[in-house]
Order: sequence, then structure tokens, then C-alpha cells
Amino acid sequence: MKGLKVIVLVIFLLLFLGGNGKAEEKSLTLAQAVDFALQKNPTLKAADHLVEAAQAKVGGARSGLFPRIDMYEGFTRTNTPTMVFMDKLNQESFTSNDFALTRLNHPSPINNFNTQFIFTQPIFDQGKTWVGIRQAKIGSQATQEESIRVKQEVIFEVIKTFSQAIRAKEDLTLAQKTEAVAVAHVKLADDLFQTGQVVKSDLLSAQVRLSEVKEMVIQARNGVKISQAALNKVMGMNQNDNFEIQGELAVSCEECDLNNLIADALEKRPDLLAMNNYVKNGREGVRMAKTNYLPDFHLMAHYDFNDRNDAWGNQGESWTVGGIFQFNFFDGLSSTYKIKETNAVLKQLTRQQEELMSRIELEVREAFFHREEANERAKVVNEAMTQAEESLRIVEDRYKVGLSRMVEVLDNEVALTKAKRNHLYALCDLKVACAQLDLARGVIIPPPERESGNSDTETPLHQEVDRDQKTIVQSTDN
Repeated sequence: MKGLKVIVLVIFLLLFLGGNGKAEEKSLTLAQAVDFALQKNPTLKAADHLVEAAQAKVGGARSGLFPRIDMYEGFTRTNTPTMVFMDKLNQESFTSNDFALTRLNHPSPINNFNTQFIFTQPIFDQGKTWVGIRQAKIGSQATQEESIRVKQEVIFEVIKTFSQAIRAKEDLTLAQKTEAVAVAHVKLADDLFQTGQVVKSDLLSAQVRLSEVKEMVIQARNGVKISQAALNKVMGMNQNDNFEIQGELAVSCEECDLNNLIADALEKRPDLLAMNNYVKNGREGVRMAKTNYLPDFHLMAHYDFNDRNDAWGNQGESWTVGGIFQFNFFDGLSSTYKIKETNAVLKQLTRQQEELMSRIELEVREAFFHREEANERAKVVNEAMTQAEESLRIVEDRYKVGLSRMVEVLDNEVALTKAKRNHLYALCDLKVACAQLDLARGVIIPPPERESGNSDTETPLHQEVDRDQKTIVQSTDN
């Protein structure tokens, strides 16, 4: 008896620990998903590193304003008469005996360790440093704007994949409910068949439909897994992680003028702002090419140590200071062609700017019309779903009293399921279309910023409602 109690206790503990050891799914809201993506998305991190690199270029460009100090250490061994003569002078070891013709013409080999400290200070380097600094600053600003655009695109992808994950979850729920309805239809047909009120074909038709719905459930369950992995990928998370998605597809859109949206996009799109900076840099490139026509002047100083036996030795010391002025009169028309080249590059950038503005306008138009389409579809399928529900109820009641056939019941059930799925997809498309329009305008921002009450906030184009909290999806000028 005691042994039996021990066995029962062990089984109880194993069941208890096994139940508690099961991994619990963490809840995930849209705002949390965006936060994860902003922290861990590799594409966004790569963009941040590009910004760091561009900022470092600004510091590198400024280095041309500061002096340069170099150290040089060299060793030579020679019996060349002129080199021997100079080395002895530099080592301060030259004597009157070294004037003998034999020594002058046929000197013995001599070692020389030469140490130099070289100081150079640009005074005017044709203006290249100042133009380079402006180019680096403009390039850094352009890179920051591109980083903002990448951030917006990542946020949009989170909203899109998050909405698709909600849709997949609701699609699975719909499939499971449809399965329960199909099971009920099979039971109803079987009961009526057993009492002789319907033929066997009604039962078989209901069973075939149940098999189709079970296949639908399998596909929907797989869709949930795929959508979760896609969301994890955008968030920069392990694709094996599981989350309990918290949110709904319900979204309300506000009326807005297309022309105002286009004007807004042309004013605020970060990629267009980046292109504007690239055009500015193109103009600076022309200025840089023209600097070749200007003079160059810098100061220099050398301090030398020369020693016959030791590196870093100071057997002989000397110094030199001076200034160097340089002005080119003819370089084979190299500068002229360089100016032509940079002017052509500037024209290319200008045309790319025009093309980008045209593409942005088209993107806004497409997003606007897609949103209008999705909004109308949501209204239409919602009405169709209500009608399909009522039609199925009527046909089921008629079937129970023998006034309808099973094929009519199944047709109406299929129509209702299709209407519900269309409604689900229309809501998802509407939510994504609203975010797409914000992305096209260049004003999409993460939910936490929307909740912070930023003073630069634009009028929201749509609202989304989570189960636990209300998040206003609105635009702001970055």
C-alpha cells in the first residue's frame, strides 16, 4: 500500500511539473512588435551603421584643417661619393682629411640612420578642405534621411505582417467554427437518414463537406505558423518564438484630399529629402572641381637626426622651416574635363530627383486608391456576410422539416464561409492599405511615438483598436 502511494505521488509530480514546464506564449501588441523591430531588425541596424560611417566622414573631412606630424626612420649604407659626403656632413663628422681627393673620389662605405620629424600645416589648399567638409555634412544628412526612410519601411512591414498574423489567427478560428458547423450538418443528416426522412446521398454530401473543411483547418493552422515566422523575421526575433497576437483588424479611415496627400509626400518623404541633399552635393562636386584653378599654400618644418651607428641616434642634428606656394598654369585640360564631368553628374542627379518625385506621386495615388478600394470592399462583403448568415439560417430551418435538400444547405454554408473570409481579408487589406498610404506620404511613425503626444503630429488618417489598448496610427513629420 505504501509503495502504491509513492507511485501515485511520483505520477502526480510528473504531471504537475510537466504542465508547468510547458512554454507559455507571450502576448504581443502592435506597439510591442514595432519596439522589437526598432531594436533588433538587421536592416535597421545596417542603416544605423551607415549613418555612423557618414558622420565619421565629416570628422575625416575636418582633418584637413589641422597640422600633420609625421615621423620617418631610414637606414642607408653607401660608398657613392656625393652620398658619403652628405652623410658625413649631416652626422657632423666631416674633417679636413675628408677633403683629400682619394677620399672624395673613392670613399669608404658609410652607414647612416636618419630620423625625421615632419610638420605640415595647410594654409590654403585650393579650398578643397572646406568644400569637402560641406560635402561630408550634406552626405551625412542624406544618409540620416535614408535611415529614417528605412525605419519607416520597417515599421510598415511590422504593421503588414502583424495584420497578416491577426488575419491568419482569425482565419483559423473561422475554419474551426466552420468545422463545427460541418459536424453539426453531418449529425443532422445522419439523424434524418436514420429516420428515413432523407436519402443517403445527403449524409455523404455532408461528410464530403466536412472533409473539405478539415483540409481548410489544416491550411489555416499552417498559415498561422508561417505568418508568425514572417512577423518574427521582421522583428529580428528567432523565427521559432511563439507569441499570442493581441489586436484586431478593425480600422476606421478618415476622408482626405489626394492632392494634399501628394503635396505632403513631396514635402516630407525622407528619400526625397535625401535626394535633395545628393543634388546639393552634386553642386558641391562642381565647386570641388573648380578648386583646381586656385593656388595651394602650406607651411612645413623638418627636424633631422643622423647617426652612423644607432637608430634614433643624434650624432648630427638639423632643422628646416619654410613655406610652399603652388599654382598650376596648365594640366593638360584635366581640370576643364573634371568640371564637365561633375556638371554631367549634377544633371544626372537632377533628373533622378525629378523621376523620384514622379514615382512618389504615383505611389501616393496607388496607395490612396487601394485604400479606397479596400474600404469599399469591406463595406460590400460585410453586407454580403449578413445576407449569407440569414440565407443559411432559412435553408437550415427548411431542411429540418424536409423542404430543402442538403445540397442547398451546403451551398449556403460555403457561401457564408466565403463571405466571412472575404470580410476578413478585406479588413486586413484595409489596415495594410492605410499604413501603405502613410508610408507613401513619408509620415509613418511607431505606435509609442503616436501615444506620446508629439507636438508635430499630423491629423491621423486611420485608427486601430487593440484588445487591451487603443493605439492611434497617425502621421508626423520626421
